[in-house]
Amino acid sequence: MSDWIIFALFFISGILTFFIASRLAIFGDAVKEKTRASSAFMGAIIGIAISLPELTSSVTAIVIDSPDLAVGNLIGSNLFNIMGLAIFDIVYRRYQILTHATVESKLYGWLVILMTLIVIAGLSLTLPTHIFHISYTSIVIVVLYFIGSKFINDRTEYQGRKVKQQNERYKDFSYKQVLWRFILYAFLIMVIGSVLTITAERISVITGIGASFIGAFLVAISTSLPDAVSVGTALKLRNFNLGISSLLGSNAFNLMILAITDFIYFKGNLLQESSPANMITGVTSIVFILLIIYSITRKNARAWNYLIPSFLIIVSYFITTYLAFQMK
Repeated sequence: MSDWIIFALFFISGILTFFIASRLAIFGDAVKEKTRASSAFMGAIIGIAISLPELTSSVTAIVIDSPDLAVGNLIGSNLFNIMGLAIFDIVYRRYQILTHATVESKLYGWLVILMTLIVIAGLSLTLPTHIFHISYTSIVIVVLYFIGSKFINDRTEYQGRKVKQQNERYKDFSYKQVLWRFILYAFLIMVIGSVLTITAERISVITGIGASFIGAFLVAISTSLPDAVSVGTALKLRNFNLGISSLLGSNAFNLMILAITDFIYFKGNLLQESSPANMITGVTSIVFILLIIYSITRKNARAWNYLIPSFLIIVSYFITTYLAFQMK
């Protein structure tokens, strides 16, 4: 297959990932509205479905034996998500959206920081034994995710997430129609996500650019755009805490996916097989979230200095991109 076809397939699949994942989120919401299953169960199913772009891309990266691509995609998605939040903060600067976030958002931020620190430890340290092929870092990430999520759920009332249900938004569709559309888009996102990852790996070979850079920035942006649309919609509706907490919760789930990816990587320790360049992305994502937590916590920020953290995040994102590229 010629090089130009590889590049064309990558960009087409990236665009399709955005549109298909957006439709998947819409019909996932429709299934949740019409189903009789418990809200918690459907919330978990839909959460997994919306994360299918990242999950599919990372699993495909493992299948084609590219651990750099798998790790870079998930850590890079977290970095892009926070950069996207900084952009939204500038767009909606008159509302100072980060000051509207509740303790729930802060707790999710600290959870992501703890999980990322464990990932960085797995990237930088040669840890001793492991259980079969699964590293202790991945086991700790899974345990921490469930304990942290339960802790947050028990201590917050989710006021930002409870939006009063208006009239049925999907009354023109039957339950079977929305269910089959949901299944169809879930299948399509798995196919397109696989194409995106395979072509990204080929691009890293063709260009000589490391798979960690391709994963952390090109693939990560493609798979994270649907999340950005979801957050943007919540902010447009002035549901600021919903957008912020959903994004930080998505970052925590991305690290959970990283642990799941390690479970199915039978050739060794996934983190130790990936490039040190992912450490730069991981450390930067921690700094980004600390800046977000600072913006959430501070009181009575003045207009002239409120946006400084967001500007720092955006500038740092491009500096990190350059550094990761230099480490190719």
